[in-house]
Amino acid sequence: MFKRLINYIRSQFEANRSRWSLWFPVAFASGIGIYFQLPSEPGKWLTLGLIEGLILLAVLFRYHPKVLYSLLVPACILGGFAYIQIRTIYFAGHQYPAPEGRNYYSGRIESMDYNSRGNIRLTLTELRNFDETPVPGKFRVSLRPQPGRLHSGQCVEFVGLLMPRPLSVIPGGYQFDRKQFYQGLSGSGYSESRVLPIDCAAPDKLSARLSVRIDEIRQNIIRRIKKILPPAEASVTAAIVAGEQGGIKTKLINNYRDSGLAHFLSISGLHMSMIAGLMFFLIRLVIALVPPLALRYDSKKLAAWFAILISMVYLLISGAAIPSQRAFIMTFIVLLGVLTNRRAISMKTIALAAFLVLLVSPEALIGASFQMSFAAVIALIAFYEKFASRLSRFLNGPPDRLLPLYRRIFRIVVAYFLGIMITDLVASVATLPFAIFHFNRIAVYTSLANLSAGPVIGFIIMPFTLLALILMPLGLENGALKIVGLGVGWVNDITAWVSGLPSAGLPVLSMPLWGFLLVIFGGLWLMLWMTRWRWWGIPAIVIGFASTGLAERPDVLINASSEVIALKTAGDEMLILPGRGNNFIKSVWSGKMAMPELSDKQKRLLRQIVKGKKTVPEWLGLSCDNTVCCYQNRVEIFKSGKIVIDGKEYDPAPGLGAAIYLDTVPARIMTVREDIGKRLWNVTPTP
Repeated sequence: MFKRLINYIRSQFEANRSRWSLWFPVAFASGIGIYFQLPSEPGKWLTLGLIEGLILLAVLFRYHPKVLYSLLVPACILGGFAYIQIRTIYFAGHQYPAPEGRNYYSGRIESMDYNSRGNIRLTLTELRNFDETPVPGKFRVSLRPQPGRLHSGQCVEFVGLLMPRPLSVIPGGYQFDRKQFYQGLSGSGYSESRVLPIDCAAPDKLSARLSVRIDEIRQNIIRRIKKILPPAEASVTAAIVAGEQGGIKTKLINNYRDSGLAHFLSISGLHMSMIAGLMFFLIRLVIALVPPLALRYDSKKLAAWFAILISMVYLLISGAAIPSQRAFIMTFIVLLGVLTNRRAISMKTIALAAFLVLLVSPEALIGASFQMSFAAVIALIAFYEKFASRLSRFLNGPPDRLLPLYRRIFRIVVAYFLGIMITDLVASVATLPFAIFHFNRIAVYTSLANLSAGPVIGFIIMPFTLLALILMPLGLENGALKIVGLGVGWVNDITAWVSGLPSAGLPVLSMPLWGFLLVIFGGLWLMLWMTRWRWWGIPAIVIGFASTGLAERPDVLINASSEVIALKTAGDEMLILPGRGNNFIKSVWSGKMAMPELSDKQKRLLRQIVKGKKTVPEWLGLSCDNTVCCYQNRVEIFKSGKIVIDGKEYDPAPGLGAAIYLDTVPARIMTVREDIGKRLWNVTPTP
C-alpha cells in the first residue's frame, strides 16, 4: 500500500514537470510568511547558520542531482526568510523615537495624501523643532482644513503633536505599526495650527527630486479632479485615476465593500488592463486609418510600445501601490509577448509577477491587497486554462464553417455578459477566504453589483479616463472628466442600492490562521497542478473553511486604559458598553468581532442595564449598581476604571489590552502584547 502511494506521488509529480517552476515563488513567499509568524525576532546568526548548512549540503551532494533538486525548495524558503529579515533590519536602522509633547516643527513635504474626512496628510522629513534641533525620522501629519496650496518638496512650519506608530488594539487584529514601519515612518501626528510654507533649498538627490516631481503631478491631477467634479464623484475618480483613496467617505467605502465592488477603488489589473488595452486599440485604429503607416510599420508592435508607455505613466501617477505594481508587471509581460510574438498570459506570467513584487516589497505578502489581487488572477488563469477552448468554439462556431455575422455578434454580446458573471464568480470565490480573514465581511450580492456596474466601467469610465489622461497635458480634460464623473455617479448609485439589500454585507468571524493557510495551499494545489491529483486541494480548502466554526469570541474585551469594554451576550454576539472611549478602537473591535448593529431599543436597554435600572440575564449577564458592574459573577467592572477577574485585580495596560475567556478557572487571558510578540517594528527605537 505504501509503495503504491509512493509510486502514485512520483508519477503525478513527473506528469506535472512543466508546472514545477510555479512553486518556487510559493516557497519564497512561505519563507517570508514564516518570518512574520515568529513570536520574537530571529537571530541573525541562526539564519546565517542555516544558509551555510544548506550550502554545505549542496557541496556534499554536488554529484547527486536528485538531492540537489530536493534542496531547491528549502533554499527558496530560506531565501525568502533571509531576504525579509535583512530588509527588516535595514528599516529598523532608520527608525527613531517620536518626540514628546506639542512643539513647533519645520520640515520638508515628501508626499501628500488625504484622510477619510478629505483633509490633507503630509509625510514630512528633515524635521526640526523650535530650537532648530533636528528631529530624525519620517512622520505623517494630518492637517485641519486650511486655505492655500501645498506641494511636495515644499518646506513648511506648524505647531503640532507627533506620536509613535499606533499599535494593534485587539489580539489577532491588524498591526498598524508594522505597516508604517515598512513605509519608513517613525510615527504620525496632527497639526494644531495652520501649516505655513517657508523657504528652503531643493532636495539634493536626483531620486528625491524625481519623486517630488511625480507626486507634484499626481497632486495636481487630484486637484483638477476635485475642482471639476462633485465631492463623492471626485473622491472615487481620484482613486481610479491617481490611486488616492483617502478622500472617500466611510459610508461610500462601506457601500462599495458591501456591494462587492471594493476592487474598483484600488488600481489593479482591471484598470491597468483596460487602460493598456484601450491605448493598444486606439493606436492600431489610428495607424489603420493612415495607409502609408499601416503598410510601412507593424501596427501591433507600435501599439504595444504606446500601451507600455501609458501603463508606466498610469503606474507612476497612481502612487505605485502593490495591486498596481502587480498589474503593471503583468501588463508589461503580456505586451512584451506581443513584441516578441510569444504567448504571454499564462500561469508562469503571474508566478514571475508575484516573485518580482515580493522582491520589491516582500512585506506586501501579509497584506490583503497582495493576497486578494493574486488570488483572483491565479484563479481566473486556472479557469480559462481549462475552459478557454470551449469559449473560443462558442464565439467562432465549428472550425469547418463560418458563422453568419449577426450570430457572431449575438454570441459576442452573450459572451460579454456571461464573461462578467463567470469572471466575477471565479474571482469572488478565490478572494472569499481573504475577505473573511482580513475584513470579517462577505459581500453577498457581488455578482449583481458587478453585472450592473461592469458595462458602465468598461464602456464609459475607463475609456474616458484614458482620454482625460491623454488630454491633461493640454489642459483639455474637463469634458472627459465630467463623463467619467457621470459614470462614477451611476456606479455610486449602484453600490448604494446593492449594499442596501437585506444582508448585503454579512459579518463573519475570521477563521484561525491554520485554517486560512489550509485554504491558501489547498487553492494553490488545485490551481497550479494540471493532472487529477490537483483535486486533493479540495479537502484542504473544505477543512480550512470549516475551521471558521472553531473561531471563538472572547467573553470580555478590554482596551489598555479600561475605557472601552465589550462583553459577549447569551446569543454569542459581542457589544460595546456605552460610555466614553476611543471611537477608532470601537470601530476596529466591531469589525474584528463581527458585532451586529444594535437597534435603538437595544441601545436604550443597554444604557438602562449599565445604570443599574434593569437586568436582562437572558440577553446579557450583566448587573450594575452605582459603582460597579458584575459580568457572569466573575468579572467586576468598576466605574472608577478598576477591573477585577475572579477576585483578583487586573491591569490591562502592560499588555496593551486583553481578550478574556471565562470557559476555564482561572480565566484565560490573551493580551495584545502576547499576540504581537516582540518584533523590530513594535519595539521603541532608542535615540
